[in-house]
Amino acid sequence: MSKLLDLLAQQKHLEEQIKSLQSNEEEAKVMKFVEELEALRNRYGYTVPAFVGVVHSLHGSHIPAKTPKSVSVKTTKAKAPKYKVMIDGVETILQSKKAGAVGKTIEALGFTTYADYLNDLIKKNKVADFDALIKKLNGVPVAD
Repeated sequence: MSKLLDLLAQQKHLEEQIKSLQSNEEEAKVMKFVEELEALRNRYGYTVPAFVGVVHSLHGSHIPAKTPKSVSVKTTKAKAPKYKVMIDGVETILQSKKAGAVGKTIEALGFTTYADYLNDLIKKNKVADFDALIKKLNGVPVAD
């Protein structure tokens, strides 16, 4: 019973709001325009979505739902190639990237970063870059 009373109270409140809005000149124009649009839609038998599409196409304001920018694609980065080389009689694996795991062998030599170790090897072997170092040490590619 209380739901019915609530609904009646809401209905009365809505009727009052409608009367006050109809007395407003701007709101009355909007109401008349909406009624005319509904009459046109019904006259030609359009569904609401189709009618909205016609109105949008008239003004060229149809906006796609998603832009290509909003789509994200995960890509995997190519891993740096690894090479097996012999340094001072110890078989070691080197890779071209500057950030690498600092193993016990590298720590024992006194280096705190892989990049420092790699730069030291390049200087000691008097080469310009990583590729030249691998070539000089007869590096063999290692599969991951």
